[in-house]
Amino acid sequence: MLPASQTILNWCVLVSAAALLGHLVHRISGFPRILGYTVAGLTAGWVSQFMGWTDLPWPLQGGTVLMLELAVGTSMMLAASQVSLHWLRRQPWLLLQSLGESLAALGLTTAVLLALDCSWTVSVAVGVVAMAASPAVLLRIANDLNARGAVTDRSLLLATLSTSLALLAALVLMQLFTPDAQGGLRFSAAGLIPWVRSLLLSVLWAVLLTASFWPVLRWRSSRSDSAALYLLAALMATCLLAARFGGSAALAFVATGLLLRNLSAMPLLWPMAFQSVNTMLNLLMFVLVASMVSQVTFSFALVSIVASVILARGIAKFGMILLLGHGTGIGWRRQWPVACGQLPLSGVALLVVSALALRWGGVHAASALQLASIALPMIVVCELLGVLLASTALWRCGDAHRGIGRAALLRGEKRHDT
Repeated sequence: MLPASQTILNWCVLVSAAALLGHLVHRISGFPRILGYTVAGLTAGWVSQFMGWTDLPWPLQGGTVLMLELAVGTSMMLAASQVSLHWLRRQPWLLLQSLGESLAALGLTTAVLLALDCSWTVSVAVGVVAMAASPAVLLRIANDLNARGAVTDRSLLLATLSTSLALLAALVLMQLFTPDAQGGLRFSAAGLIPWVRSLLLSVLWAVLLTASFWPVLRWRSSRSDSAALYLLAALMATCLLAARFGGSAALAFVATGLLLRNLSAMPLLWPMAFQSVNTMLNLLMFVLVASMVSQVTFSFALVSIVASVILARGIAKFGMILLLGHGTGIGWRRQWPVACGQLPLSGVALLVVSALALRWGGVHAASALQLASIALPMIVVCELLGVLLASTALWRCGDAHRGIGRAALLRGEKRHDT
């Protein structure tokens, strides 16, 4: 293990390099800064393995999990706080579309892995991860590209819904099923009480967090740095309570965002400093997600499996979103950009994989290892491809404007980064 001072220094250098590379990528190409963060994380992961640095053990534990939950939670809460349940009830096709693409990703991914001779444990676990999208990635893309419009809003809505379904499915998988010696899944009735307890505790944390946020976000005078620190401390306290007593912090943050948005028609006044903290947490999260790929030992067989899983997930999500696009209110021609927005994976997926690997490691270590070997590369590749495709889709559908370099200035266009 490295000394604490060396670990802090390594992370300071890594974060600085990621921020600089992300800015250069956005300045030169117009693509979101996430691409630079991911490349910095990939490079750091391989360098740390080559140099013998072991700052990040797998599965993730301790302060690393706390940071990841905090980054995931702030983004999920901000995304969920834009979802109107009253409006959603009048749009049954949207609920059907989200449920259809999530279940299709679960089913097709699981079927492909079973056909490739993977165990039921690994196949279903990877399928649950494939259900999710990444509201954090979409929020960063929309911010970097100044994207506004129906496609951006719809993409964020579906990503929030599918990620919530993935978190619920992961909770069911962890509490109600256990792997056996042959790698199969065995239903455990004894897990019903812990499962119900986890759900109830998640709701309790959400209610307490909503009660603590409610007065602050309704006071116009509370858009201060001290208010941002208060919000951040409340989020961290929720993560610690969930780790100590049980429940899902990520689900609690989703429920908090929904409660804050739907208990009152008054707008939420998020402090600017809180938004800045969310940006920094996202940078750390993207770097962490990319750096974890260095834990995997690659082979031709593994690359083939990961490619098959990514293709199956993309076909499932694209197919169901296009198939169920009728009646969603934005027309057939704008469904494919929405589908592109469902491809990125990021922190939520890493959190689920780490939790499953930690829980199953002592029961069936081979399944936990194979799960990480397939899921970690899938997450990073989907993040990179998803950012590229989602950005291009937003440019093509008109939600974002792309003006790059000196040529844009000569044509009288406004640059993308101004």
